Order: sequence, then structure tokens, then C-alpha cells
Amino acid sequence: MKVYLDGEWSTEAKISVLDRGFMYGEGVYESLRTYSGNIFSPRKHYERFKRSAGILGIPFEVEFTEFMKILNEGIEGMESDCTIRTVITNGDGKKPAFLVYVMELQAPDPDLYTYGVNVGISKFRRIQDVAIPSALKTTSHASSMMARQGKENFYEILMLNDKGFVAEGLMSNIFFVENLNLITPSIETGILDGITREVVIDLARSLEIKVEERLVNVDELFNCSEMFLTRTSAALIPVRKIESRLLFENEPGGVTQFLMENFNSYILQRQDLWFQQ
Repeated sequence: MKVYLDGEWSTEAKISVLDRGFMYGEGVYESLRTYSGNIFSPRKHYERFKRSAGILGIPFEVEFTEFMKILNEGIEGMESDCTIRTVITNGDGKKPAFLVYVMELQAPDPDLYTYGVNVGISKFRRIQDVAIPSALKTTSHASSMMARQGKENFYEILMLNDKGFVAEGLMSNIFFVENLNLITPSIETGILDGITREVVIDLARSLEIKVEERLVNVDELFNCSEMFLTRTSAALIPVRKIESRLLFENEPGGVTQFLMENFNSYILQRQDLWFQQ
């Protein structure tokens, strides 16, 4: 692992125990990844990272070109695809601390794409937007820890919003198929505007699959024909079972497979998803 801190790359970087990100959770982050050594959708991640910092009132003054210079320095020399995590904390309260971690990508077990994963539904609700905006990717994961209590055997935990509508997973966005239409909770539900989520919506529409972004009732998840999750590090992961309800036995449904098969070729042809020197 390589770490960027205070303008330098190191394998043994240290941050003060008095850092306000460590002491009080005053920090935000983004997780990126590479495909064949190229960083996926860096501008979108940069813009969301800067927006999150702004919500907390942490000044982030690194321009996009400098941001990319730092990230490209980090992935240089890596022998495989990488996970990149950018973090900014409130530092000592006077000067923010900006960190970048670069690690070898821990890709999901290939069997997950064949046999799917099991997901559960938390008894806890997603924090309301008026308390903590959904656009904020904070380093404080207390609510996620609570949501996972008693659900440790599930790959992912789904959250409902304060009104009881389906929102998102702790680390992913959710899609499901109903009458061959692809449905996902709308941004207004109070979810993170997932970057892979947005790409999958564009991909589906390019393949003439009807997409609905709307409020989703819990019952719909138990009556759907297919379901999958999206996240940067794993792209699309099919859901085999939600709680005790089996969605497929031998292989994911046709819409899910169609999107999985076309995802990589689609993102590679989208020039706007890659950094142009």
C-alpha cells in the first residue's frame, strides 16, 4: 500500500491522533478504481469528493489536474488494478489533512457474479437528509455498524428511508427488474448519487431497456424477478436471495446478465469516463 500525505508518497505515513477526522469523524472520502491501469470516472469522483468536503465546511483547494497528477503518481508502478481512496479531514481544525491510499484491487470472488449474493434489510432507517445529506460520504460509519448488527451473514444490508421506502445498501446502490423494466430508487429517496449507478442507467437505456427512477416499496423487492447491486469496486453483482426469498437458483436473470456482459465494453467506449491528458 502507498499513502500520500502532506505532499509526499510513503509506505509508512502517519496522521496525528489529535486529527479531527480521527477524534470526531470530521472527514469525507471517495473510493475509486482502475481498469487496465486507467482510473474510472475520476472527474465525477473528484466533484463528489469536493462537494462532500464543502458540505462539512472543509476547504479542498486541489484542482482537478493536480488531483489527477497525485493519483497517477500513486498508481504508477502497480502491477495490477488498484483501489484508490481519497480522504480529507478537518486536520487540527486550522489546516485540513488530505490523504490518498493506493492498494491492490481486492476484486470480488468470481463466484459472486455467477451465483450471486444474499442481502438483508436493516431494522434501522437511513438518516434523514435534513440531518446528514445523502450526498455526504463521511468517514463516520456508525450508522452502518448499527445497521449490520444481527445481519453479519449477509453480503449487503439494504436500508429504508425515514418514510419506509427502499433507499440503498450500506456500500452499494440497488436495482431490480419488474416486467422487464429496470427500477432503482430515485435520488429524491435520499440515496448517494452512485457513479456506477448512473453509468448502469445510461448503459441500460443504450440497450433499449426501460429504466424507472422512483420511490420503491419494500414489497416490490420480494416480488421482483431479478435484483443486482452496483458499486465502484465491483461494478454489478447479482442478488441471489433477499432475506429468505430466493430470486434465482442456477444463474442470474436475463436483464442482469445482459447488463453484466455489456458493462466493460460500454465504459471503455465512453471517453468522458476517463482522464484525457
